[in-house]
Amino acid sequence: MSIPRKKILFFAEPATFAHVARPVVLASILDPSQYEVSIATGADFKSIAIDTGLPVHDLWCIGSKAYLAAVDAGRVVFSYNILKRYVQEDLCLIKAIKPDIIVGDFRLSLAVSARLMKIPYVGISNAYWSPYAHIDYEIPTHPATKLLGVTAANYTFRLLRPLILAYHSLPMHRLCRKYGMKPLGFDLRQVFTEADISVFADIPEIVPVEKCAIPDRYAFIGPIIWSPKIEVPAELTNQTDNRPLVYISMGSSGNPGLLSAVVSAVASLNCRIAVATFSDSPAIPSSAKHIVISGLLPGSEIAAQARLVICNGGSPTTHQALQQGTPVLGIPANMDQLLNMNFIVATGAGLKVRADQVTHSNIQAAAQRILNTPDFSKNAQKIAGWFRNYLPEEKFPAIVNKISSRLY
Repeated sequence: MSIPRKKILFFAEPATFAHVARPVVLASILDPSQYEVSIATGADFKSIAIDTGLPVHDLWCIGSKAYLAAVDAGRVVFSYNILKRYVQEDLCLIKAIKPDIIVGDFRLSLAVSARLMKIPYVGISNAYWSPYAHIDYEIPTHPATKLLGVTAANYTFRLLRPLILAYHSLPMHRLCRKYGMKPLGFDLRQVFTEADISVFADIPEIVPVEKCAIPDRYAFIGPIIWSPKIEVPAELTNQTDNRPLVYISMGSSGNPGLLSAVVSAVASLNCRIAVATFSDSPAIPSSAKHIVISGLLPGSEIAAQARLVICNGGSPTTHQALQQGTPVLGIPANMDQLLNMNFIVATGAGLKVRADQVTHSNIQAAAQRILNTPDFSKNAQKIAGWFRNYLPEEKFPAIVNKISSRLY
């Protein structure tokens, strides 16, 4: 008698492209003979979920535009009322699908809704959000950094940081109390990583995390890399042009207003340039030659050819570059990007220029330093070797299989 397949429902909160791409990658690697997999997500970035060929369910979400506006202003992203509605939306879908296991990426409400339904919940996160990671916090781009300057604003931020993180965790605190659950405390890191098992899309060599007292509560599964299955533009396959290639991708959460300045600064270094953009094409300076720009490029293949990858400093594109042994220049703006980029800078595989400190000369100097200093490439290649020990296609199914075996 055959054992029926277990149902696994992935929740992909479309706050940014990454929070949809990561569940899409993990959903696609599970064995269809063992698991009946489906994905729930909102309208933003839904197309990449549809491209998997898996069933896709509509999910009410605030959307990427509202998320990024709140982050840029330093406001609470998911208010108490939003989280309450999220729980109700989650429960309706869970009751309809009847999954055996739930996997979520940045769908904070699942910490309540999955528990209410008594279904094992796996959360996808980054290790630098773990309460067990040692973090040197830095203020993100904010009106205060423009008013006071980064140094003074950062000093104030570090003094107030526990209160700020507590304030942002209040909606989840209220939500847990409403449903009779133990509150998660006033630590946003706990809110972001709450699940039965939190899987980290990182490696411990870059982001060390102290051991948790609860066995198997956290697990490193390695970088989750998504890249579109499209051809490399012919202009980038020219084998006679020996100038270094620089790949620029600001992602869905990067500031598109900075792209033109970045391209202009890199163009002054006599490099070939490939630009992937989620927004309208930047104004390319008339003096800039040999630039390929597209809304979508095969990032992994181009990163493998490039001598440098410039991005918003978030984990998806930095990991894509480092997997290929290519150093990175991050231009971080929000807290997530800053945390990720600070750990990468510490490895010697990249540099950062804060989004509120972008100038032609700053970008030019940082890019030139990476291109002219072999140690950056050597360190990036060392990280690529570390990545090979943490393959999501091996580690994630092993975790799911273990959970599934307990359900029989």
